[in-house]
Amino acid sequence: MTGIGIGESDFKMLRLKDNYYIDKTEYIKHIIDNQSKVILITRPRRFGKTLNMSMLKYYFDCTDKYNKELFEGLKIMEAEEKYTSKMGYYPCIYMTLKDVASTDFEKMLLCLKTELVELYINHVNLLKSEKLLDIEKEMFSTILNLKANEIEMRDGLKLLSRLLYKEYGKPVMLFLDEYDVPLQTAYVEGYYDEAVKFFKAFYGTTFKDNPYLEKTVISGVSRVAKESIFSRGK
Repeated sequence: MTGIGIGESDFKMLRLKDNYYIDKTEYIKHIIDNQSKVILITRPRRFGKTLNMSMLKYYFDCTDKYNKELFEGLKIMEAEEKYTSKMGYYPCIYMTLKDVASTDFEKMLLCLKTELVELYINHVNLLKSEKLLDIEKEMFSTILNLKANEIEMRDGLKLLSRLLYKEYGKPVMLFLDEYDVPLQTAYVEGYYDEAVKFFKAFYGTTFKDNPYLEKTVISGVSRVAKESIFSRGK
């Protein structure tokens, strides 16, 4: 029986439960057509950003052959081959920073370390890959086992995108939700200078200097200022 999935922000669960869904899948066409390497989506809270990011991840992800069933009967399935051929085509990384928030900088880094562990668990099959070097698997395990230092955490998304690129032979689609939560919290709690220095390097390494990405979609509430946090600077 169709119901209203109040509070449900996972596209797959919404579809599997046969909840009501306002079809926004044609937005996938705009992502494909957009020539930018990094796309920033800013909307107010409770505006459906996370659900849309989840939808994009399930559409592009090549690691689950059953995702196609989630889109049956939706508008995107009526689109041209230019768009439907991208379904299940790319390895994907989906990460949210909504819980990377604490009362001081060190605790914030610990929250980020925990989120990276959760992310790496989702891709733990890479440890069995014959395409990766032993040292690459050791680097993967360092993050997986909560042993990463600040520099290794900074480079965590770039490392994972490189390993996925090697494993699947295709560039990676990266979806980063609630990108601005850590800095908003840092400003309120009084450690903004430390946090912005770290995240300039984190975002710069991940987006600007990363040849393994096909495209990055970022969502949050805040717009990026002219002095962008996505630039590593000097």
